[in-house]
Amino acid sequence: MSFVDELLAGGEDYRVTSDLGGAVFSSVDDSDDALRRFQPIADRVEANDGLGYDVVHRLTHRSSDHRDSPIDRIVINIHR
Repeated sequence: MSFVDELLAGGEDYRVTSDLGGAVFSSVDDSDDALRRFQPIADRVEANDGLGYDVVHRLTHRSSDHRDSPIDRIVINIHR
Protein backbone atom coordinates (compact mmCIF):
# COMPACT_ATOMS: atom_id res chain seq x y z
CA MET A 1 0.00 0.00 0.00
CA SER A 2 1.38 3.41 -0.96
CA PHE A 3 1.55 6.32 1.45
CA VAL A 4 -1.30 8.05 -0.43
CA ASP A 5 -3.49 4.95 -0.15
CA GLU A 6 -2.66 4.71 3.55
CA LEU A 7 -3.69 8.35 4.05
CA LEU A 8 -6.92 7.90 2.09
CA ALA A 9 -7.89 4.98 4.33
CA GLY A 10 -8.35 7.52 7.12
CA GLY A 11 -7.64 7.22 10.80
CA GLU A 12 -9.03 8.03 14.20
CA ASP A 13 -7.00 11.27 14.44
CA TYR A 14 -8.22 12.85 11.21
CA ARG A 15 -11.04 13.07 8.69
CA VAL A 16 -10.55 12.58 4.97
CA THR A 17 -12.77 13.58 2.07
CA SER A 18 -11.56 12.50 -1.34
CA ASP A 19 -12.44 12.20 -4.98
CA LEU A 20 -10.43 10.97 -7.96
CA GLY A 21 -8.36 14.13 -8.22
CA GLY A 22 -7.57 15.00 -4.64
CA ALA A 23 -8.29 14.84 -0.95
CA VAL A 24 -8.83 17.06 2.07
CA PHE A 25 -7.46 16.00 5.45
CA SER A 26 -8.60 17.72 8.61
CA SER A 27 -8.57 17.28 12.35
CA VAL A 28 -11.59 15.50 13.83
CA ASP A 29 -12.60 18.70 15.63
CA ASP A 30 -11.22 22.05 16.75
CA SER A 31 -10.21 21.02 20.25
CA ASP A 32 -6.61 21.50 21.38
CA ASP A 33 -6.21 17.73 21.78
CA ALA A 34 -7.56 16.89 18.30
CA LEU A 35 -5.38 19.54 16.67
CA ARG A 36 -2.32 18.29 18.58
CA ARG A 37 -2.98 14.72 17.35
CA PHE A 38 -3.46 15.96 13.76
CA GLN A 39 -0.10 17.78 13.52
CA PRO A 40 2.03 14.64 12.93
CA ILE A 41 -0.32 13.66 10.10
CA ALA A 42 -0.10 17.12 8.51
CA ASP A 43 3.68 17.01 8.92
CA ARG A 44 3.88 13.62 7.18
CA VAL A 45 1.66 14.84 4.34
CA GLU A 46 3.90 17.89 3.83
CA ALA A 47 7.11 15.84 4.15
CA ASN A 48 5.99 13.42 1.42
CA ASP A 49 4.80 16.14 -0.98
CA GLY A 50 5.62 15.01 -4.52
CA LEU A 51 5.45 11.28 -3.79
CA GLY A 52 2.20 10.50 -5.59
CA TYR A 53 0.53 13.80 -4.72
CA ASP A 54 1.11 17.53 -4.43
CA VAL A 55 0.12 19.62 -1.43
CA VAL A 56 -2.03 22.59 -2.45
CA HIS A 57 -0.26 25.05 -0.15
CA ARG A 58 -2.64 27.92 -0.77
CA LEU A 59 -5.47 25.76 0.58
CA THR A 60 -3.62 24.54 3.67
CA HIS A 61 -5.28 26.20 6.64
CA ARG A 62 -3.90 27.09 10.04
CA SER A 63 -6.25 27.66 12.94
CA SER A 64 -6.07 31.23 14.18
CA ASP A 65 -8.07 30.29 17.28
CA HIS A 66 -5.08 28.57 18.88
CA ARG A 67 -1.84 30.03 20.21
CA ASP A 68 0.60 28.20 17.93
CA SER A 69 -1.62 28.30 14.79
CA PRO A 70 -1.68 24.54 14.14
CA ILE A 71 -2.67 23.18 10.74
CA ASP A 72 -6.30 22.09 10.84
CA ARG A 73 -6.75 21.32 7.12
CA ILE A 74 -4.42 20.21 4.33
CA VAL A 75 -5.41 19.63 0.70
CA ILE A 76 -3.64 17.48 -1.89
CA ASN A 77 -3.91 16.78 -5.63
CA ILE A 78 -3.35 13.10 -6.32
CA HIS A 79 -1.27 11.85 -9.28
CA ARG A 80 -3.10 8.94 -10.90
